[in-house]
Amino acid sequence: MVLSCIPPLSTLSLCRSLLKSSRLFIRCPRPAIAVQSRNRAKYATLANTQAGDAPPADLAHTRNLGIIAHIDAGKTTTTERMLFYSGFTRRIGDVDEGSTVMDYLPAERARGITITSACITFPWHLHTINLIDTPGHADFTFEVERSIRVLDGAVTILDGVAGVEAQTEKVWRQADRYGIPRIVYVNKLDRMGAGFGRTVKEIGVKLGGWPAVLQIPMYETDENSDQIFKGVVDVVEKRVFRWGEVGGDGRNVELYEEALKARVALVELLSEFDENLVELYLNLGDHQVIPALSIKKTLRNLTLGGKGKVIPVFCGASFRNMGVQPLLDGVVDYLPSPKDMPAVEVSYHNGRERALLDISDDRICALAFKVINDPKKGMMVFVRVYSGTLTRAANLLNTNLNVKERAQRLLRMYADDAVDIPSIPMGHIGVILGLKHARTGDTLVSEPSMKVQGHQNKKQVQANYQKQVSLQLRPITVPPPVFFASIEPNTLSEQKHLEEALAILLREDPSLHVSIDQDSGQTLLSGMGELHLEIARDRLVSDLKAKAEMGRILIGYRETVTSELGPELRRVFDREIAGKRAVAGITASIGSTESFNADYNANESAVNEVIPLDSENTITITILERLPEIPEGSMSTGTPSTPKPCPPGHEDMHLPPHLTPYTTTLRPSLISGVLAALSRGPFLGFPCHSTHVHLTLNPNTDITTSAESTPSAFTSAARLAVTAALKAAHDPSSSQSAEGKIALMEPVMNVAISIPESDLGSVVSDLSGARGGNVYSLDDDDTDDNLDHDYHPHSPHPNNPAHSATLPHSQAHQRHPEPITPDEPNIGRNITPDKIYAPPDSTLSLSTTATGETQHVLRPRTVRAKVPLKEMVGYLRHLRSLTKGRGSFVMAVDRFERMSGVRARAVVAEMRGEVAGAGGGGKRY
Repeated sequence: MVLSCIPPLSTLSLCRSLLKSSRLFIRCPRPAIAVQSRNRAKYATLANTQAGDAPPADLAHTRNLGIIAHIDAGKTTTTERMLFYSGFTRRIGDVDEGSTVMDYLPAERARGITITSACITFPWHLHTINLIDTPGHADFTFEVERSIRVLDGAVTILDGVAGVEAQTEKVWRQADRYGIPRIVYVNKLDRMGAGFGRTVKEIGVKLGGWPAVLQIPMYETDENSDQIFKGVVDVVEKRVFRWGEVGGDGRNVELYEEALKARVALVELLSEFDENLVELYLNLGDHQVIPALSIKKTLRNLTLGGKGKVIPVFCGASFRNMGVQPLLDGVVDYLPSPKDMPAVEVSYHNGRERALLDISDDRICALAFKVINDPKKGMMVFVRVYSGTLTRAANLLNTNLNVKERAQRLLRMYADDAVDIPSIPMGHIGVILGLKHARTGDTLVSEPSMKVQGHQNKKQVQANYQKQVSLQLRPITVPPPVFFASIEPNTLSEQKHLEEALAILLREDPSLHVSIDQDSGQTLLSGMGELHLEIARDRLVSDLKAKAEMGRILIGYRETVTSELGPELRRVFDREIAGKRAVAGITASIGSTESFNADYNANESAVNEVIPLDSENTITITILERLPEIPEGSMSTGTPSTPKPCPPGHEDMHLPPHLTPYTTTLRPSLISGVLAALSRGPFLGFPCHSTHVHLTLNPNTDITTSAESTPSAFTSAARLAVTAALKAAHDPSSSQSAEGKIALMEPVMNVAISIPESDLGSVVSDLSGARGGNVYSLDDDDTDDNLDHDYHPHSPHPNNPAHSATLPHSQAHQRHPEPITPDEPNIGRNITPDKIYAPPDSTLSLSTTATGETQHVLRPRTVRAKVPLKEMVGYLRHLRSLTKGRGSFVMAVDRFERMSGVRARAVVAEMRGEVAGAGGGGKRY
């Protein structure tokens, strides 16, 4: 065995020299000295002076990168080291001191957590990296969602002690939905109880991909027999990086043998997916002599697929300034540039036509993914440019709102600092100032022209114009809120200012919702969690200077129908609107989706289609046949015969021309009316859930003339009919139950609690006892315990056979941000720990406690349970008291569950007491 030690150089650049033999090279970078290479110094100077003077970077040398992870995994700490080693900053910020570049909000520095995603641009090895640091708290999952939407790649950071945590799984699924290539960085390997090998196995089992170990940690024993993290071994290029010392020969026979095993495992893994690598191995006959470039090429191709089949794994300890430079090299080597990403899918004409965006066209197409209100600059709209070059003073068209705007200034962001730039090239991220209407998820395009040039046909020009003004990129999914609180101005004169401040807040954060209680008149602010609403309140009072008070946080319940499909009620909408008479009739009946799903038979059903809605509601529509018209002048007291349902797909044959085609004219109108009625239940005014609505349209009696029976009239008629059916179901006189057929449903949360081993018993007892939860898994159980699901509980159930039809594309398009391919096999199902290569954890086997137990008991245990949301309000304080401040948890909505009579009566009594006393909590959302 030959070891070669390379003395430390006056640069942090990590060379990529290929080896001609199986020697192991040692590199000893100095983490405390900000010495830069010539190229990096030049780029850092450009970044810190006038970024607008720098030429736009080649797209092949650009990386749009995101940092995603569980809370407290070290995202911001790692980002600070990236900025330092790239030469962008001259000192390393500290999260505990509140001196970081990325966490610039006062609330972030006070709480020590990331609340809003921050963008920054810095150079690395002649590459430009546009980085977004995202929050790790579950309440701010929408920040992660809208950041991932515009990224090309992501670094997932794991805590080497805690392993793959619950929020990590959730953000991993979010990246899966958008097909984002990812690499994994195992952090905090300097802490006692860290286990790199154990974490690698969890990556395969929990994240559903084969971990490709590119680095293994290097530990040395000190005089107290403790394992000290000293560096990492680069398996691909056969190098050793040592930190914290000068020189050293790196003579560690056991480590060298493990590095050889790691390279064999890496080559064997990649050979499963690349036949060219197999041929190369057969020609060379040795895993150790395969060139590093060949391994990198194969691994890069597998990573760029975005499906997570193979996951590159790096390691380090960011707080100790160890492992960040090789990680940046990995970002350049394995994550894609904008050129490597597949063409972006767009839609035209409200989703009726889909196509791939033509990036060869010079026309601008950009997506607004974030809006911030700056007190000095005004509204700052963050955009990702997908085609063309966005220049200063460009005229833009917002295709979502159909309004024209002007990009007055363009900025490149450096966290809370900004530099004016003349343009934002294709594939880059920047900020526009001067947009008055743009919101999160809006598409901005070049203002199209109607000029006829040359031999162009006027109709073709007009058709192309209509197509361009309807172009839309896939929007960003906004999750539904689960918490709410009332907010009232201190005085009546402050009402207008409060409304303006709320409008700004909602434009910044679409995951917040504002509604007005129709009974009490209170303004209700809804959000994703307690912390989310607390931050929103602080923003209103401190930043936006709104003089208002917020009531205590309450829960948004749902109402549902408990009976089978009830009697049919016909309602006729007959009203004069703007001097014109509108007349339309519709018949509606409601029931429970449970009974509908059990009894529905598509072959024997008389309905024309089944339409699934959000909140697991369902619409069925029946269009009756149109009978021959009665001769003019004759009298008839009724329909000559009972019309039968028309065959599915033949609706247009039985509808008048002004209501055809059915799928784009009458159908959306009926859906809009039903949604309006279901948004407020008859019991306490909560939205309806798991409710089946059946509509019947008789063209012979429900339609008059084309001028009167308009689509908008049918929207109003459907709303009236469904509202009447809901009130009839709630009326106790119409049912045997004294409380009618309407019941309350409460949100049940999927909770993942991380606690020390010693507190496991008390926490499990508290969950299953006092809080009425169902503990279904511990971290050692072989259970499908994914906190998040590909299908949101408010979306149509994927396994429901009754949900065979879908919403119109324009509405389904908003529910799923990217196409989900159910035929793609879940590669993680066949991945078991025994099939995964992972280096042994010497720190766990060598450290023992006084009782003889191994040190890995320091690793937190994860308890997973399903608990009613009402019992989780204020749970963090209680958990900290049980665990002496060492416990934490994340949760997501699992489903809505029907409440028992006792719990429902308690909730009703509590809410009615608040209304009677006007006690400040607000009534409900």
